[in-house]
Amino acid sequence: MSDGVWEQFLAGAEPGAELCRRWRSGLGSRADAPTEVLLALLDGDEPHVLYRRGLPAPVLDAAVEHPSKRVWGPVAESGALSPGQWDRLLEALAGRGAGAALLALLREMRDDFAARGERTAVGMARPPGPDAAVPRTPAEIAALADTVPDIPAEDRTYGLWWVGALFHDPDAMRQLAAHPNRWIRRSVARAPRLPAEVAARLGRDEDRVVRLFLTESCADAPTETLLDVWSWWPGSLSFPGRPRNHPNFPRDGLRHHAHDPRPRFRLLALDDPAAPTALAVLLAADPDPAVRARAAEDPRLPSATVLALLDDPDLTVRQVAARHPALPAATLAALLRDPATAEDAARNPAVPLPVALRMAAC
Repeated sequence: MSDGVWEQFLAGAEPGAELCRRWRSGLGSRADAPTEVLLALLDGDEPHVLYRRGLPAPVLDAAVEHPSKRVWGPVAESGALSPGQWDRLLEALAGRGAGAALLALLREMRDDFAARGERTAVGMARPPGPDAAVPRTPAEIAALADTVPDIPAEDRTYGLWWVGALFHDPDAMRQLAAHPNRWIRRSVARAPRLPAEVAARLGRDEDRVVRLFLTESCADAPTETLLDVWSWWPGSLSFPGRPRNHPNFPRDGLRHHAHDPRPRFRLLALDDPAAPTALAVLLAADPDPAVRARAAEDPRLPSATVLALLDDPDLTVRQVAARHPALPAATLAALLRDPATAEDAARNPAVPLPVALRMAAC
């Protein structure tokens, strides 16, 4: 904070309730929010930060010992607590005189989350009971598979629990991946790992949901399938970032998509580690707002280009530009004081830690 901008910011008028709310919301959404800032957010009126994924252990530790249900309640519902943190939460509540009914409910929640953690994969149904029989031989697998009803292509279902129980069996996966029933093939596609030939087969499946599930769940999804699914799938909250953040998604050579007629492929160009700064500047002027928004988050973008994007006709582009660390301090401080831009500006990693802490505590 050497240029005086942030000293002036801290010495400025006290923010109103709405500006404070927007600051706190933005800070809680900041991907790289320091632990100190997250801890400071716990004591406010809106501890929304507790619903984010990947909270640091010190924040969860502080939350389970917090006296307010507005703080410990969300973390209890999040499924993020370790067994030790559950024990400390129950001990703290018992020490504060919590009723037997509440403690019993929380123990039930704890046990339910533990059971969910034993599920093989996201998107799979749970076994109907602890004694549910899993087929073992090829004949048993074939017999059970033949009882599975056909489903229409538009049907939405969880993966079959018994297929999930066989994920560890490569031969069973080979057998089931060749089955004509799409529900079975969709279930196989949820496997975390598959033999290469099975992943390749499912990657060419006529059912696009099979291909989608493969890119979401399986570490062995082929590159060409990932690109195919990227061309038509916008993503989901259950598998954030897929297929683009899949380890097999290509990176090298993507810069050659900069002039692709398809906007979704043009925005991939900057994911290429060899993409030059000039390409980021070029795509910041792309006719498609999604491509400009991707350019607006590129760390190599010059400050002048980021400033120009603050006036972009598209709201999303303006929001992303407000989060760019190349913004001059005076511009960023002004954005923080404007309720229309304060939330996105608060997500900017260039906000100094002392300023972020003051904003979190307002």
